Amino acid sequence: MITHKYTLMCDDIRREDNGKLLLIGVYGQSIAVPQFPATLPSLVFFQGLESDRPGSWTVRMRLQHLDTGQKVMEGMGMINFRQPGAGANPIRLPGVQFQNPGTYHFVLDIEGQPDPIMYEFSVVLRIQQGPAVPGQMMR
Repeated sequence: MITHKYTLMCDDIRREDNGKLLLIGVYGQSIAVPQFPATLPSLVFFQGLESDRPGSWTVRMRLQHLDTGQKVMEGMGMINFRQPGAGANPIRLPGVQFQNPGTYHFVLDIEGQPDPIMYEFSVVLRIQQGPAVPGQMMR
């Protein structure tokens, strides 16, 4: 059985020389974009998972707009655990294009698991602030 511990969403992930992972451009529960459609060069879902046994599992993933059901991306892959315990599962989606604002789901279906792992976030329009005028209070 694989247990989901957490999911972080970021622009990129890299491995340092010492083996530690470096997450770049970590988002909260939303992504702000200047216009629609909006394309991100890369979007990474970094998941902390735990397995009760070693093994390999086939996974299916999809990114979809909740309101319309439109699939933004989908794919397949593998999760491998060399031993029982905690593991990291970074999933990089290249060239993600969002057509609409709203709520999105990143869904990971793991072979043999009864329920998918679901991560919910929103994509919103960033309202540009004008330049500050001397003597005017910032809002």
